[in-house]
Amino acid sequence: MQPFYDLFNALAAPGGYIVVYRGLLERTRSPEELAGVLAHEMQHVMQRHATQALIQHTSTGLLLAALTGDMTGPVAYGLQSARVLGQLQYSRRAESQADVEGLKMLQAARIDPGGMVRFFEALAKADRQPVMLLKYLSTHPSPIDRIERLKALAAATPGPSVPLLPGTDWNRVKRLCEALGPPR
Repeated sequence: MQPFYDLFNALAAPGGYIVVYRGLLERTRSPEELAGVLAHEMQHVMQRHATQALIQHTSTGLLLAALTGDMTGPVAYGLQSARVLGQLQYSRRAESQADVEGLKMLQAARIDPGGMVRFFEALAKADRQPVMLLKYLSTHPSPIDRIERLKALAAATPGPSVPLLPGTDWNRVKRLCEALGPPR
């Protein structure tokens, strides 16, 4: 089983924390790709998606407890909310919002939004789930739809982008970050 820190993923948690897993850092091919992921996750934080998901989840549990009279429900939902925090799966609406607003954030900073597009293309290739079957069951937008929407928005970028870390070997930066992480 793959250690959690080797996942090709990042997440935004309540309180403004953003977790970048080693696997994601290892598989990004440029600082612009990492910037795209961070802009997406920053939007989850700024829009308070994690907090909203927890409140919605807890509210549902409390409503069910009130309707059924089962007061063990709130305790169970408290434990379930902790599990939700661990998974931090957002709705398709929240994911789409984080994509669009994150891309706008990159454009405002004059960072190449193509990095975000390339990251989601790599993520789609790494995803082994049948896309069409799970499209409506997933908490994330269809990878194809997501990429096409981001490409259209990126095409409207005004002016040239400023390269991040020009003259720096991205693989060397990743190795330095790896050295700070948990041991293999």
